[in-house]
Amino acid sequence: MGRSEGLINSLTALGFSSYEAKTYVGLLHGYGQTAYALSKDTGVPQPKIYDAIRKLIARRAAVQINEKPQRFAATPPDELLRTLRSDMAARIDAAERMVAQEAVATEDQWPEVMTSMEGLPSVLTRATALIESSTDKIYLSAWADQLKILSKPLEDAAGRGVDIIILAFGRTTPVLNGAQVYSHKSTAKALYPNHQNRHLALVSDGNISLWGLASNGGDWTALVSEDFRMVGLVRSFIRHDIYVQKLYARFGPEIEATFGPGLEFLTDVLHDITLTDGEPATTTETQRRVG
Repeated sequence: MGRSEGLINSLTALGFSSYEAKTYVGLLHGYGQTAYALSKDTGVPQPKIYDAIRKLIARRAAVQINEKPQRFAATPPDELLRTLRSDMAARIDAAERMVAQEAVATEDQWPEVMTSMEGLPSVLTRATALIESSTDKIYLSAWADQLKILSKPLEDAAGRGVDIIILAFGRTTPVLNGAQVYSHKSTAKALYPNHQNRHLALVSDGNISLWGLASNGGDWTALVSEDFRMVGLVRSFIRHDIYVQKLYARFGPEIEATFGPGLEFLTDVLHDITLTDGEPATTTETQRRVG
């Protein structure tokens, strides 16, 4: 059997047990052998030889050719290999179908991945790429100096027919051909300590978002995500800020008469403070603790 070790190893690699592989090789060495003769030839113990033969027949690797006495023969190797190859392909196909069904059933359970980046150049490079790949609609909230850098890809996108909605922060409102630009005028004349913060929020085609932040005005970091929850959050942030600016553009004096210059008291969500006769006052109804 020494010369057959390679074949035995190959068969075990294909899923045969050691006894099955040795029995098959024994059948190749002699046509129409009995179980007793196979046991002596292969070294497979007699209590195991019948089980090995039964499993080989089930695998279509052997056949019984005589009843009394029982004699067995090996399936020709080329035929056996064709059968094994066909069976393996069928099992792989079945596994692929099961994997596809399982993936569909659990696709909402996969962990979502967000890409992080550091530094304003990296943030602007990614924002530019998202703008350049956009084909439908762009929401963008940013400060005038970042909008100036992004103006060329934004105008190119508008030229491709992309709808562009921009909320611009800063004392000047940029002019971008083909874009609908809203100026964040409600805070343009107000100075708050947290106004040293800067942000850049962008949603491209409703399926990818970028949220960039410089909490001290200089050290930028950003997250890019295709998670629909994150995309919806960033888009709502931009849209709701635009709603406030549209109201301010039409009713600015009346709103400031209620909430102060720069809507100072409107931004205080811990208290409901308004101006009454020019003096701040907390309304009785909302003096309760928030939350």
